Amino acid sequence: MTKQDRIYHGVQPAGNDNGQCRILVEKRKPGPTERQVDDLVLYELTPKDAEALGGFNWGYSGSGPGRAANAILADALGLGDPWVCGFEGGPIDPILEALGVDFAADVLVQCCSEWRISRAGVLRWCRGWYAQQGANDLPAALADLPELTSSSL
Repeated sequence: MTKQDRIYHGVQPAGNDNGQCRILVEKRKPGPTERQVDDLVLYELTPKDAEALGGFNWGYSGSGPGRAANAILADALGLGDPWVCGFEGGPIDPILEALGVDFAADVLVQCCSEWRISRAGVLRWCRGWYAQQGANDLPAALADLPELTSSSL
């Protein structure tokens, strides 16, 4: 398995359950159709100090989607803990901070109670964001994007 095979799977608790939203990192194993999948959970992204700061969320603009965006981006870019690498917590990297804010605003506000996005999709969004900023100093994960798996034109 390569890192490109990862899928980020967001799940909100049903109804008025006060459980936390979860982001599972999975390995996709397609079934006969795209809707029939048997995904293998590799690990779960966890928010830092969820009790005090709140957990992950999506579907609106706010701190919960911001924490979710930072965790997904740090994982997809191979940067490690978002609290250590510059997204939040310790010394903030203004580029990473802006990347997280825009990812939350462009992607996570559109998500419903359950969603999936591939690591390749996250990296392609990031590559476009860096190009829009006119940045030439890309994170290593963006230097060699995974090949598209769709049919050729």
